Amino acid sequence: MRRVLLALLLIVFSTLVGLAMAEAVLRIGGFQAPIWFGPDRELGGALRPKVSGWHTSEGHAWVAINSAGQRDWEHAIEKPPNVYRIAVIGDSYAEAMQVDIKDAFWHVLEEKLSQCSFRPGMKIEVVNFGESGYSTAQEYLVLKSKAARYRPDMVLLEFTNGNDVRNNSKALEPEKDRPFFIEGPSGLILDNSFRDTETFRQRSSAMLEFYRELADHSRVMQLVHVARNALSQWRETSSAAPAAAAPAAEPGLDYATLAPPRTHAWEDAWTVTEALINRISHYASAHGAPLVIVPVTAAIQVDPDRHAREELQRSLGVSDLFYIEHRLQLLAQSNGARFIPLANEMQKRAEAEHIYFHGFKNVGMGKGHWNENGHRAAAEIIARDLCTRPPANPAAVPSGS
Repeated sequence: MRRVLLALLLIVFSTLVGLAMAEAVLRIGGFQAPIWFGPDRELGGALRPKVSGWHTSEGHAWVAINSAGQRDWEHAIEKPPNVYRIAVIGDSYAEAMQVDIKDAFWHVLEEKLSQCSFRPGMKIEVVNFGESGYSTAQEYLVLKSKAARYRPDMVLLEFTNGNDVRNNSKALEPEKDRPFFIEGPSGLILDNSFRDTETFRQRSSAMLEFYRELADHSRVMQLVHVARNALSQWRETSSAAPAAAAPAAEPGLDYATLAPPRTHAWEDAWTVTEALINRISHYASAHGAPLVIVPVTAAIQVDPDRHAREELQRSLGVSDLFYIEHRLQLLAQSNGARFIPLANEMQKRAEAEHIYFHGFKNVGMGKGHWNENGHRAAAEIIARDLCTRPPANPAAVPSGS
């Protein structure tokens, strides 16, 4: 028995020494991969408050999540006097983990609006509610449950061309552990059935919460999480059927949205998406905040290589790559929202200056998310439009309406 116990103690000791050495090597090597997200019963998933670390999988930036679970500085919920507050709802482009927070388009926008005649004599404050992977459905719920508490004077909807339409369709979206809105006899109906799935229950377990908290302090656990996540994504990609007949796009994106819908599933996805944007517009207006819709660019739309863009246009059978911009502009006109397109101007600038607005040295240029150039160009276009024609704030509907 003593020999067995000694052997077990030796195994435990060796394991602990090995883990300690691995931890030291990872720290010396600069490896960091915080677990940024946790489960959320209303939204499917959400940023974990007060998590911080280096984001290096695309770009290289220090990221700190504030106490409210936002990639932003701390903001008081109660709006100070003489402050004009803008709430940004969106996905990874607003979250902007790929760049330093001072380079995110919404922060640059705050600076530029403060320097023009947008709201003379008032302090401009932009509050960011963007979270990676969010659909328009989740952004609508964020507006109602989180952003509205900050009493914004304007709501800016960042719309991602590459995947937002698909994210809103339960039929097309492979990631099911999220809320969806589906069409019912009298309009959209919230489908929260993800809460009852086995995968969501597992993600919400006390054991996995302890695992996430442990990973906040252990690089070894972070490496394990990266490996598990990569394996899970590979399985999902391998088992998912193609959503539409369209040229291959970057992983997680769809070029199908750069052309009119070719299947009933995509038309249905557009129908739900437009209904959700209408809801966002009506809700914001009812609370005294005009809606501004800003579709971010897909990398191919603003590729400086004209031949690459024209090749995709021929494959899709379209004369340009701005179908989303055309459709969203009509939608904005119908519901009274402000629409600020970016793609056309950024495409011209990219070609004239041969500059990439997407991509980073560690993953390659001309793909992925906006780099610092992309964020700044977007902020400049948005600011110029708003500074030239400041939106009038609608009268808020009394509380309870």
